[in-house]
Amino acid sequence: MTLVEGHTAPASGQARDASTRKFRFPRRPAFLRARRRRNADKWVAREHRRRRWQIALTGLALVLIGALVWLVWFSSVLAVKQVRVVGLSSEGEFAGIGIVETSAGIPVGTPLIRVDTAAAHDRVAALPWIESTEVYRSWPNGIVVEVVERTPVAVVEQGEARLGVDAAGVLFDPPGGLWLTDPLIRGEEAALPEAVAVVASLPEEIERRVKVVQAVSPDDIRLQLKNDAIVRWGSAKDGEFKAQVLLALIPRRAQSYDVSAPQLPTTFGEKGPRN
Repeated sequence: MTLVEGHTAPASGQARDASTRKFRFPRRPAFLRARRRRNADKWVAREHRRRRWQIALTGLALVLIGALVWLVWFSSVLAVKQVRVVGLSSEGEFAGIGIVETSAGIPVGTPLIRVDTAAAHDRVAALPWIESTEVYRSWPNGIVVEVVERTPVAVVEQGEARLGVDAAGVLFDPPGGLWLTDPLIRGEEAALPEAVAVVASLPEEIERRVKVVQAVSPDDIRLQLKNDAIVRWGSAKDGEFKAQVLLALIPRRAQSYDVSAPQLPTTFGEKGPRN
């Protein structure tokens, strides 16, 4: 083998070692590796604390929800201690309170949230002398039943019984007794709605003069005045016009008046105006 001056040929084994040697990054210093481990440990510890807090807060929320459900739905803390009835008239208050409370059917001691106010409303509204009602909770321990009584416009005679009737034609017996004494409606049951409509349309100046309303038929309603004069009114149609005509005729002091055809009114047995 001939050597060339100034060059040295590497050994074949050294060439193979250089060609197969892998490149390696230098190792991080020990203090950097320690810092990285510390940071990882801190992150793991922080995650563990966060999870523990989440579990604790979730458990606390469940306990509070359970306590709230028990307090509202099952405990006596927010239970009914009083059913208060408001809106009754002075005449009906004494007897009416007991009737309304019984009809509402709300037992004392029932958790307020479990009271079926809609059902209580329907039971109270079914009372004939109640026009409208509202039932609502009064926290923390009350139920309020607010009622509006029907107002009688006349008294209806049915056999030996006397019932009040309102402007809508509903018959009822008020709990405090019927304080209204007149006008008294008598006659055919089929003509009763028309007689009620006539009474409801009467102006006060005429209504206070009426003693009895005779319902002969729906088209033949008659008024007996307190001076015993008779007014043939007819049906409830044109009530305002008929009232104006009758007021104009009353000064004649007749035994009877016919305003059933108000354009052509008639009188019978006139005594003439007072001197």
